[in-house]
Amino acid sequence: MYLSKITIENFRCFGEGANRFELPLRPGLTALVGENDTGKTAVIDALRFVLGTKDQEWYRLEDSDFYRGATSCEIRIICKFEGLTARDKRAFVEYLTYGENNEDKPDFYVNWTAKDTKEITKRRPYRRVDVRSGKNGDGPSLPTEVRELLCATYLRPLRDADQALSSGRGSRLSQVLYYTDQIRATGSGYNPDVPTIPDNLNVLGIGDFANALLEKQEGIVETRKTIDNYLDELSLYGNVLKSSIKVSGTTASDGIRLRQLLEKFELIMGSGGERRRGQARLGFQQPIVHSL
Repeated sequence: MYLSKITIENFRCFGEGANRFELPLRPGLTALVGENDTGKTAVIDALRFVLGTKDQEWYRLEDSDFYRGATSCEIRIICKFEGLTARDKRAFVEYLTYGENNEDKPDFYVNWTAKDTKEITKRRPYRRVDVRSGKNGDGPSLPTEVRELLCATYLRPLRDADQALSSGRGSRLSQVLYYTDQIRATGSGYNPDVPTIPDNLNVLGIGDFANALLEKQEGIVETRKTIDNYLDELSLYGNVLKSSIKVSGTTASDGIRLRQLLEKFELIMGSGGERRRGQARLGFQQPIVHSL
């Protein structure tokens, strides 16, 4: 299926009634072209609110998102989907809109509304958000698991490539690498019970292997012994304290550890004869001390 029409009302630069924004779309690639401050970003952000995205950014409504001068304090965004496949129809069977004639193909509507209640909750304005199906928004509400089927991939404007491709929490590069098949499928994980061949390890396995080596590194071991000597003097009888020095996050799930590992990578690009190819740099967080 494809998004065939988006209607936006009372959102940012788009008004209500006759001044609402309507954009019909066709299958394939769509490019929005226009001058600054004409609403291109507003269209994209409206889709982010309705469909949800797979990025790591938390996105919330602000006062500036409501159209100034509107008689209603309610934003309404409607997305119409056409060209549903048999699989799409099975997934959204309870939420489809059928035509008057039997030969009419069903469409899928997502009606997203946000109303400013003028209430304050946890020191922030409370906006009541409702997501319903149906051409006029009179169909069943769309639960979270159904909306997750609509999630889109959103990439921020790449105005500064060097900054966007650098390392850091939630970096653009880590998001791209995380969903790359080669990163997940190439190599095997680290198993401390069998001889390790580094060239056969996947990215997460290399990280786990490096963590294991760091724990056994002479300097780390001697430092832990020094810490244990101090802990012995502070221990009560029958309650001996021992320390363990590990790289932070090693006990998290595979997905979280892989994401944290990829956030240490940065893509380096150069001009002329210097560093034409992208290079990845890998670093580790500072070790932390656990008392056991």
